[in-house]
Amino acid sequence: MIRGYIALTKNDLIKELEGFINWIEDWKLVEDTLLFKPIKEGKWTVAEIISHIMFWDKYLLNVTLPAMKDGADVESTEDYEEINSLASAYALSEGMTGAHLIDELIESRILLVNYLRGKTEEEFIAKFTLNGEEIDRFSGYPHTMFNYVAGFVWHDNHHKKQMKEYLETVDV
Repeated sequence: MIRGYIALTKNDLIKELEGFINWIEDWKLVEDTLLFKPIKEGKWTVAEIISHIMFWDKYLLNVTLPAMKDGADVESTEDYEEINSLASAYALSEGMTGAHLIDELIESRILLVNYLRGKTEEEFIAKFTLNGEEIDRFSGYPHTMFNYVAGFVWHDNHHKKQMKEYLETVDV
């Protein structure tokens, strides 16, 4: 550990993404009435968060990750709201259940994890530009699949924290 930084490997990141599967599986025990209630006033429901994560997993798998090759110029949507709106609408569509959303998220996450496991170390650290930028504005490091995936591990943990805090405020 150097100044609070823990060096992670490709396998560490993949294990983090995979660990989310077991964590989200437990949410099947939570009643739909709680999953479809906003976590705070003006915020999404847990169901919308689950759908949001699933939609981003699919976007990574189908759009961004396949383009991430050494020297590539990767174009990624800057319109996050479009994907987020689609995810929200899907979660709140008629007849949707929490268990169904969780199953779909697990399915998409398994596909994502398996895809990443199939990548070599060289592919994981290949540098590319993202939307014309060589350096990730959040990490300060060059764009690589490793750094991109690390951002989504952070994203998972951000939403896990929100969901845990919500669950602590309701009577189960």
